[in-house]
Amino acid sequence: MKNLSNILAVSFKSILKNKRRNIFTMIGIIIGIAAVITIMSLGNGFKKTAADEFSDSGAGKNSAIINFMTSSGEGAKENPFSQQDIDIVKQVNGVSSAKIKENDDTGYSAKMTNPQKKGDVSILKKATMDTPEKGQGFDSDDNELHKKVVTVDDKIAKDVFNKDALGKTLYIDGQGFKVVGIANDAMNPSAVNMPSKTFDQYMSNLNQDLPSLQLTVQDGQDKKDVAKKVEDALNKKGSGVGDGKYTYNDTEEMMKGINKVFDGITYFVAAVAGISLFIAGIGVMNVMYISVTERTEEIAIRRAFGAKARDIELQFLIESVVLCVIGGLIGLILGILIGSLVDAVTPDYIKSVVSLSSVIIAVGVSMLIGIVFGWIPARAAAKKELIDIIK
Repeated sequence: MKNLSNILAVSFKSILKNKRRNIFTMIGIIIGIAAVITIMSLGNGFKKTAADEFSDSGAGKNSAIINFMTSSGEGAKENPFSQQDIDIVKQVNGVSSAKIKENDDTGYSAKMTNPQKKGDVSILKKATMDTPEKGQGFDSDDNELHKKVVTVDDKIAKDVFNKDALGKTLYIDGQGFKVVGIANDAMNPSAVNMPSKTFDQYMSNLNQDLPSLQLTVQDGQDKKDVAKKVEDALNKKGSGVGDGKYTYNDTEEMMKGINKVFDGITYFVAAVAGISLFIAGIGVMNVMYISVTERTEEIAIRRAFGAKARDIELQFLIESVVLCVIGGLIGLILGILIGSLVDAVTPDYIKSVVSLSSVIIAVGVSMLIGIVFGWIPARAAAKKELIDIIK
């Protein structure tokens, strides 16, 4: 152990003697490792985001989602998941619990009943809507107080209020709500935003356009088998049988397939970026050969004092590994910083997740480069005999 610590100390001294040359040698390793870490962290971020989305859609370990689709493809007129349907589902062997699942991005179908204009609207539940395009919107206090306020989009403002909607009353299913803002949603035309607690008090009888039922499967039960049994039971006795069909989609299998695609793309791009590591390894080998040539006198002195060929080989091999590991650690830090920067610039689209495997790969690859490309120069140094050097 003492001998190894001495070799490490000598390695650092040797590297510091030629700082500029060794820094340029490490640049290739730094760039290669940084590129690989950045790509892998962003790939892991995509996988985590996808996993979170699918988990919310029922891809959890003991969670499954039953959907209902009408024969026409339009929204369901009546709730296809009544309390009777839920009771039927709970009787299926393997089901622990069942509840109607709400999707925050899906609206609730309702009827606009203003004298000037009647028609269908989609109500979106919101905790707050304090940054509308026009008007003041509503805040958390309005939500807590169950105030009957809403924001509408330009289409409703034009059709119902001739573009003068602020302060007017919009009637939904016969109930009046004050318009406090104009807010458009490209994904939901004819959309009305309403405080969620106001909705729960006054509009709780409404259904989402695409309702779904969330199951919790008992531990030890096969989720897919239980979900299929629920699907069959509802398609026989469910309240929506006459209007459409109940279906179960195995989102967990879909998630696994998407993860495989992400992994394939990530590893392929990382491998392409890793080509620079091979080039950097050639640079390390070249520098080590130069170092062996420059330190012939040092090798001679060490051999004269009884150093064996194995000691000389180990000395130069460790120097190569130390050089590469330092470059790898710098590249690791740089890759994490780049990933974090991308995360900060595009927080809604790209997430960066650095895993332990990424860190192990960075350090391991660096050491491997040092060993592979440092071994040949180290062997050359070990083969130098004292008598040959004196000649």
